[in-house]
Amino acid sequence: MRVQVSNLDSKLFVPCLFLFVSYLTSCSSKLVVQSEPSDVEVFASAQNSNQKKSLGKTPLEIKYSELYEKAGFTPSSGEFLSISLEGKDYDIEKLLLPPAPYGLTSSQVFVKLTPLKDVSQAKEILQKLHVAQKFAQASQFERALIEIDKVLEVDPKFIRALSLKGSVYYLQKNFDEALKWFEKALSLDGSFEEAIKMITKIKEEKKK
Repeated sequence: MRVQVSNLDSKLFVPCLFLFVSYLTSCSSKLVVQSEPSDVEVFASAQNSNQKKSLGKTPLEIKYSELYEKAGFTPSSGEFLSISLEGKDYDIEKLLLPPAPYGLTSSQVFVKLTPLKDVSQAKEILQKLHVAQKFAQASQFERALIEIDKVLEVDPKFIRALSLKGSVYYLQKNFDEALKWFEKALSLDGSFEEAIKMITKIKEEKKK
């Protein structure tokens, strides 16, 4: 997901997961950090520093002057401020916060943390898909299909797995099965180019 930093005159986008940042004009210079779930530890450091400092737990409200002092951060250095949120049983979420521009006195941050079990499951799925690709490249098609089916048991709508299954059947010259799986992938994402190309290619093959 993207982090959006905005004011009346400009916008800056910074890549990050489940984060939304919005600078607001107010009477006090402060950073407000909220999270789901709440009561997670917030840390800050200069962008290129490994020495992070605890700011407290969410919901958190801290003056910029205090934040910069704790983090050992110099706003005029041109660096970004690194903010991380760490909660038990959740993946660590990080964002880079630019120095507050002149006249921009307050910012709000909302972070939705991802449970570690979801992160672990996603990594496991990608690993199985990688193994399936290796088997397919080695022409071990049945073993590749077994690994792909393991992925589809967890996520039946995982388009990359559906497409890879179609590719395996195509390599086996089982065009009917290949067409079925590519069409299933395309039904979930009508703009999926790989499926569109392969469906066209398979239909041409079947005419020969």
